[in-house]
Amino acid sequence: MLLSKTEDLVYRELKKQGFVVFTIKDLRLLLGINATKAYNLMKALKKKGAIRKFNSAFVFSDVDEFLAGTSLHYPSYVSFWSALNYYRWSDQTPKKIFLATTRYSKEIASFKYITLAKKRFFGYMKVGDITIAEKEKAIIDSLLFPKYSGGMREIKTSLEASFKELNKKKLISYALKTESKIAIRRLGFLLEEMGYKKIDILKKNMGKGYELLDPSLKRKNKFNKIWLLDINW
Repeated sequence: MLLSKTEDLVYRELKKQGFVVFTIKDLRLLLGINATKAYNLMKALKKKGAIRKFNSAFVFSDVDEFLAGTSLHYPSYVSFWSALNYYRWSDQTPKKIFLATTRYSKEIASFKYITLAKKRFFGYMKVGDITIAEKEKAIIDSLLFPKYSGGMREIKTSLEASFKELNKKKLISYALKTESKIAIRRLGFLLEEMGYKKIDILKKNMGKGYELLDPSLKRKNKFNKIWLLDINW
């Protein structure tokens, strides 16, 4: 990446100011230049591979993909299949990066934002510069939306791989905190399948009526009367 003297100064100044995501307007305000000059500078930096463009915003090319995703749309944190893969519970690398948010956003390049109710937007942390679901919340988010996590079999594989390192009390409390009957049922079913016994509180909070274990698959009418699920995998 061979930048001109001016381009290098602009690049370094943006880095110095701590920008991850920036716009032409940011550059104009930072350097006190007109729109045409700012546009041409951005165009040159992009052509030389120093920055990438996402809609009307720009991101440094060396920025981690997870950091780029959370910076392009706020608030958001990495979760679902991307978190399962990050924690090395799933050996499948999804083509998209899945993030949880409270504000709707269309897909931005490879970033897929899944909208959660505000009461379900919790259980995330900072790992370096990355904002990502806690291990227990990554499982619960996946149970809320299996289609963004590779389906229920992939979630089961991830739960089995992570079981020793998960805080079981936190896992169950997070399921209850979401107030999602289907997430509670799916978790209870999987925990019981794995031989975990301390699940009575889940049974008391799962509501009525049957639902699909995996909503991406067809019905099988193979009913589990304890968890009120059609075991359709």
